[in-house]
Amino acid sequence: MARLMCSSMPATTTTTMMTESRTPSAGQVRELLADALRRPAQEGARLMALHWLHQLAASRSAWRALVDAAVVRASPEQGDAVSPDAGAEVLHKARVALRRLRATNRENERVLDGAVDRRMARALRALSQATNAIRDTDVQRSWLATEEERLPPGARDEAQRMRAWLDARTPRSLESVETAFRKHFDTIDERLLARLGSYHLLRRVGIDNAPMPFARHLSTRIGRAADRLRREIERVTDADAQEAMHAVRIRLKRQRALVAPFAKTRPAVGAWFDLATRGQDLLGALRDADLLATRAGKHGYRALERALRDIALAHYAVFRTDWCDRIDDVLRTLEAAAVALRAEGAPLSVNGLPMEIERKYLLRACPPAARAVPPIRIEQGWLPGQVLKERLRRRTAADGSVSYWRTMKLGPAEARVEVEETCPPELFTSLWELTRAARVRKDRYVVPHGAHTWEIDVFLDRELVLAEVELGDVNEAITLPPWLAPYLERDVTGEPAYFNAVLAGAEP
Repeated sequence: MARLMCSSMPATTTTTMMTESRTPSAGQVRELLADALRRPAQEGARLMALHWLHQLAASRSAWRALVDAAVVRASPEQGDAVSPDAGAEVLHKARVALRRLRATNRENERVLDGAVDRRMARALRALSQATNAIRDTDVQRSWLATEEERLPPGARDEAQRMRAWLDARTPRSLESVETAFRKHFDTIDERLLARLGSYHLLRRVGIDNAPMPFARHLSTRIGRAADRLRREIERVTDADAQEAMHAVRIRLKRQRALVAPFAKTRPAVGAWFDLATRGQDLLGALRDADLLATRAGKHGYRALERALRDIALAHYAVFRTDWCDRIDDVLRTLEAAAVALRAEGAPLSVNGLPMEIERKYLLRACPPAARAVPPIRIEQGWLPGQVLKERLRRRTAADGSVSYWRTMKLGPAEARVEVEETCPPELFTSLWELTRAARVRKDRYVVPHGAHTWEIDVFLDRELVLAEVELGDVNEAITLPPWLAPYLERDVTGEPAYFNAVLAGAEP
């Protein structure tokens, strides 16, 4: 199992996770994944990479067993004795693990800190490229075997001839896959396992916050994909926009790789994983039909080519309806997953208390994008106190539901301990009377954007609009949304004049 070792330097502390004897086994990684979202981002990313690497290694072993069995049974008359279907199943598992390993490496490059070097990345890419052709052949063989009975008679006959031709090509392809494994995977797997088995954390003395949790890092990666995915979907203007549809399909593959281990245990994450799966499968079916139609055309199978083009158009029509025409619904599902992960990765102080790390901005006016959201009425009051000031909050949602909260905050505005709990209505009413000297009333517009949720507060007793956003780390960079940036006056995070407790005034 793992242990933590720390070494001190004049202004920093370096924390290193070391394995006592070897990198965690596949079984150990599966157990550790259950808590990966709460672990430091550097460790969570490594656990995910190790998870997919172990799966790829298992598929590689299964492929070697198939090849060894074929050598034993082979004869000059029989040739390769490996079942094409058995080979296709093992290769499919290998390619899924490989694709998700590469996506994990790419999306978590910053926190993996070079664990996957350029040579390893090139080897993994080469393995993927070397198996592309046999993957396409396997998919086409499977499709023809399943669907040929539904084709028109002329196309059906051509489909049977096409499948026979594809079957004849399979043995040579199986040999090429074994060569690709030996050349591109067997030379790096042990070193990659070892490099993913440890990591370093650089901590600055005096900064009272724990490392960024993997959930918060993952939320940021998912959220940042929203704008790119929107642009890519908007480029899909007709059935010939193959490049744009390919970009969307690759984006969805990467998103699925990021959240796959957590899809069954987190509902919002699972909803996005399922939606991304349907989109990827739909675009994959469209691509496969288009590739097979092209192959049929090269063989002169015109009836089969026409049938496949019609199938591709049908897939495009479904994608157009479910994705292009509902792009806002798609992105809301993505953003819900990002927000859920962000909440799960809320930062903690070194003593385990929850922390609030936020930035606050003064705005010239409330942006129209915020006004489009139903507001939440916020009423806050502070109990009298010199050092300890407890805040009461009544929150009335757009649907009329009301919730009551008690909150204590300690520390500087940029990063402070925040402890809160719900409050029974009867107790709230009693305590609320004691806050007459310090109250604030405002309308809050909550606007998700990428991995962050922006809260736009419009104060009801003065001309004042503030925007707040919570972060996962004191050093996290923030990019203003395009709908908010034109209304920015300045960053007022540390200015006491804009603290809610200072803004609070007496009520009769």
